[in-house]
Amino acid sequence: MFLLRLIVFLILVSVILILGFPLFLIYDLSNGGNIFGICEDLSTCVIPISEGPKLLVFLIGSFFLLVLLLRLIMLLVNKYQKVDTIL
Repeated sequence: MFLLRLIVFLILVSVILILGFPLFLIYDLSNGGNIFGICEDLSTCVIPISEGPKLLVFLIGSFFLLVLLLRLIMLLVNKYQKVDTIL
């Protein structure tokens, strides 16, 4: 039971990190950073136009996969405890 709770905690932390990743990029840019080493000089940096949508699809897909995994684990926990809930 403790292991399942630990897995749920790690999934929730991962979801928060996935949702906060774009904010970290914007924060780095606003402080004069180079997007965590992607571009050395932002004025001459060439990033393909497909990189943004690929990152968006990856983050959204990861988010929904983690939510699905969290849902399955919570159903397993409820079956293990034999408690009827709204899940």
